[in-house]
Amino acid sequence: MPTAENKSGPILDVRDFSVSFNVYGKFSHVLDGIAFRVQRGERVGLVGESGCGKTTTLKAILRVLPGNAIVKGGEVLFDGQDVSGMSDAALSAMRRTGAGMIFQDPSSALNPVFSIESQFLTVLKYAAPGGASGKQLYAVATEALSSVMLPDPDRIMKSFPYQLSGGMKQRVCIAIAIAAGCRLLLADEPGTSLDVTIQDQILRLINRLVIDRGLSVLMVSHSLGVIRQSTSRVNIMYAGTVVESGATDDVFSDPKHPYTAALMECVPKLTGGSVARGIPGRVPDYTQPPKGCRFAPRCPWARDICNGQKPPHLEVSPGHHVSCHLVSEGIQ
Repeated sequence: MPTAENKSGPILDVRDFSVSFNVYGKFSHVLDGIAFRVQRGERVGLVGESGCGKTTTLKAILRVLPGNAIVKGGEVLFDGQDVSGMSDAALSAMRRTGAGMIFQDPSSALNPVFSIESQFLTVLKYAAPGGASGKQLYAVATEALSSVMLPDPDRIMKSFPYQLSGGMKQRVCIAIAIAAGCRLLLADEPGTSLDVTIQDQILRLINRLVIDRGLSVLMVSHSLGVIRQSTSRVNIMYAGTVVESGATDDVFSDPKHPYTAALMECVPKLTGGSVARGIPGRVPDYTQPPKGCRFAPRCPWARDICNGQKPPHLEVSPGHHVSCHLVSEGIQ
């Protein structure tokens, strides 16, 4: 049986976690010692380029990595319990009512051949096996749909996914997660497939649920604007490593890592004046990652030590941490 909820510590604590994949006899070393926390009722961002390991991190939290994944070290603690060491019963309970996930494409999260009612009630029955009656579960579902600002929940319940817009389907996914009683919401770029006005509505909805229901949120995105608007703390991720973390305002106003600064330079300025620049180079080959700092091959400030030795993780100000040799030597 799962242990009682530990209300004193962080709801999620990822400690020095590393994952590799066996790909046709070669090992792809994707996650390399990542570490971050999500406190209760906190909104935390995980931001970086495509292919840097953000979605792999979410899958590791839920322990749904593919069969060729190999955990090389570290821990993922949910409510103080190591996810990799959970029994089947504890893991099932965690997935039912502990952590819920909303996906980048809501169409892929809903089965097109079943009605919303059928899918919603199936999830609720799984979350509370042997509990409420069908009528009670239906009432819970319609209340959840109303709470995510969907009009006429009875009509939504009778609809099939193809009859709903992208924004409506994403709200249905959020409603399913909160109705099941999840305490940690894993949001994998929840607005990327939606137009900007609907994306803003979805982000505002998630922020309101944090306040009203005390949800904790880990939001993955490659959009700096979304992260700045929707999180209180942020982790900057590059090539399977967390290179900088801290309060969102601190990191965005005073980036210390060269990669973070380069990301900021990529954002177009509304005031004009210059053309946003990209970052030269590309994410390294994970089968042969750099021995030192993984950003070194693309870093204009890289030195010999950067290529041969992993940088220390330093606190440059209260709660603001950076992994960079330049910072440790007072150069950056």
